[in-house]
Amino acid sequence: MTAIYVPIDRWVVAARVFSLTAENLRRAGRDGKESGILWLGRRDKTAQITATAFPSGTGVEECPGHWRISPEVFGTVTRWAAPRDLCLLGVAHIHLRGVPARLSRTDRNCGVQIPGILEVIIGDGGDQLDYRKWSWYVCENGDYHQMSKAEIGKRLTVDHSIDFESCTVNAESVLFSTEAQ
Repeated sequence: MTAIYVPIDRWVVAARVFSLTAENLRRAGRDGKESGILWLGRRDKTAQITATAFPSGTGVEECPGHWRISPEVFGTVTRWAAPRDLCLLGVAHIHLRGVPARLSRTDRNCGVQIPGILEVIIGDGGDQLDYRKWSWYVCENGDYHQMSKAEIGKRLTVDHSIDFESCTVNAESVLFSTEAQ
């Protein structure tokens, strides 16, 4: 593992991350399109996921077979996240009804490949609301591996007391932002 990335043993996730993820992604799923959201926080041996960035509009492709965000959208997210001392820790996206909620070849080869990053696939067009039934992957040793229920139980903690913030972004600007709550 590259020395610039602190190895992550566990993730503590603000509970609001899950409900906001489902809330944002279900709209596209109901329109027959894939969509996704970025999870941000502080990277450490125990990483804290305390923010979401929802890409929407210019620089975002939501289609029946794929979801893609441009480098400019990542730039907007970085400009919002950096002053808050946040970095990318996960990407969650939906697969439509009838498409297995597992990492596709495209997800595996074209997704963000940062050591320790989570890739979470939500089935049923985003209508699967129980995060324990989502497919969880982590990038380690240069590839993604699917986390078992036991591994998720050991490595993931949901915390209802962590401050949380979110934003909606496009390639040009932050469209909406909430402060830590």
